[in-house]
Amino acid sequence: MTENKMVYLNGEYLPLNEAKVSVLDRGFLFGDGIYEVIPSYSGHLFHFQDHLQRLENSLAGIRLANPHTREEWLAILSPLLDTTIDQYIYLQITRGVGPKRDHAFPDNIPATVFAMCSAIVPFAGLNQGVKAVSMDDSRWQFCNIKAITLLGNILHRQEAIDQGCAEALLVKDGYVVEGAASNVFAVIDGVLCTPPKGNDILPGITRDVILELARKNNIACSEYKIPFAKLQTASEIWVTSSTREIVPIVELDSIRVSDGKPGPVWHAMQQIFQDYKKSLIMSEQTFFEFPCQFPVKAMGKADMELDLLVIEIVRRHVPDVKPDAVTSRPSKDGNFIAITVVIEASSKKQLDAIYQDLSDHPHVLMAL
Repeated sequence: MTENKMVYLNGEYLPLNEAKVSVLDRGFLFGDGIYEVIPSYSGHLFHFQDHLQRLENSLAGIRLANPHTREEWLAILSPLLDTTIDQYIYLQITRGVGPKRDHAFPDNIPATVFAMCSAIVPFAGLNQGVKAVSMDDSRWQFCNIKAITLLGNILHRQEAIDQGCAEALLVKDGYVVEGAASNVFAVIDGVLCTPPKGNDILPGITRDVILELARKNNIACSEYKIPFAKLQTASEIWVTSSTREIVPIVELDSIRVSDGKPGPVWHAMQQIFQDYKKSLIMSEQTFFEFPCQFPVKAMGKADMELDLLVIEIVRRHVPDVKPDAVTSRPSKDGNFIAITVVIEASSKKQLDAIYQDLSDHPHVLMAL
């Protein structure tokens, strides 16, 4: 069940319905925080280093110290992944819980860190294309920061939905900037175009990958400020994001784009992008260099002597597990317990086998 899926909150893996934050958390009171969304295809985090760079840029943009190194982030997020399906990580960091409600930054409080993983659901209408509507951009001036203060985006997106459209294309000073929850591309005079990076757009990772793939595959492309009048003459319009990937817009402001069907450049790029994803998965890339120390985690009911069970399973694959490599942590209500066994992992194949055996055991509710 969704409410019982395992999430990460401030150093602890626990069921979603047990994850709680204080009402004095500055994310709740002020929207004082940032977030990141990272796709995972069959357990492989897509352009993980690029997403972390954007995370670091967003943190710097709001003057919040990064609470973890890149290696620590990988260790935190990896246990949430399922290697059998496509998912996305939602990671949120706020300035933490202050002693009182005060606009000024509080001193010396830890950040609140929350992460969860959800399945990527195929986007409805991807192959047929979707409708969009244009509107003036009323958001703040730091759209390059992936801040959790998304009210402006939400209102634009809902206005589009109210008009029977999938996305709002935002216009500022006569130029299209991006979608309410996406970057925008257009094919104009045979060239694939997208607005350049700046404070008025989010630097999308999928956006950057598309530009890189276009250049490698001899698809003419350019980054420049697109006048809205030019967008209205485009032969193709797309919106892109980490979870929806590349979505063709076939109708803008109730007017068909070209013949009202996804265009040839979109078809070509869609195939190139999907092939690129498969190539990353087939390469079995990993961000760990073996051998390495790796924390194997498992969760179950507190009354099942789970520590002995987990150690027994892990020792099938790593015989020399030492007693001091095993730690346990109960959930807040005491009903569940998390067991961590730090092993010297020799290969990804070995880790996959351990997680398979843990997942197959009925008393292990979650192998992380």
